[in-house]
Amino acid sequence: MRISLISLLVLLLVTSLSAFYQGTINVGGSATYASYKSDSDANAISIISFAPQFGYFFVDNLVADFLLNYERLSSDDWSSSTFSIGVGGRYFYNQLYGGLGFMMQFYSEEDDWYGDFKYSANYLDFKAGYLLPVVQNVFVDFGLGYALGLGKYGGDYDIYDNEESIFGIYVGLQIFFPAR
Repeated sequence: MRISLISLLVLLLVTSLSAFYQGTINVGGSATYASYKSDSDANAISIISFAPQFGYFFVDNLVADFLLNYERLSSDDWSSSTFSIGVGGRYFYNQLYGGLGFMMQFYSEEDDWYGDFKYSANYLDFKAGYLLPVVQNVFVDFGLGYALGLGKYGGDYDIYDNEESIFGIYVGLQIFFPAR
């Protein structure tokens, strides 16, 4: 009986330490650099990506997010850049979370062979993850993301439907600034 009571108290303590309260501010995101090379192309492609995220807990465990994303791909004769902006929300249960967001994406490409073009697209963004504590209020974010294209493309691709879907696994850093 005593072991059960102690286990319950430890569980309650751990749960209360990882709760996110109303007024907490969240800053986080991820950054990536990669280089891609294939046998069919002599040029390597460099990939740079930044995905910052800013959130505010308007009630306990429920955060409203402002999302940004920038990605740049480039080689000797080709480059593209993508800028995305969006809003969303996440619900936290201890260190687990699930969320939903809406992203607007703006894409431009410069190609020495095929010319330049631009388009825009909209996505519904689903995410789930786990926060691993590093130090107080700082967590490594292990997550899964799924983006689902909505509607038609804009710009140079405006005659096509956005039927894209994107699945990703990511690791990032999240910092929480508690109100209390």
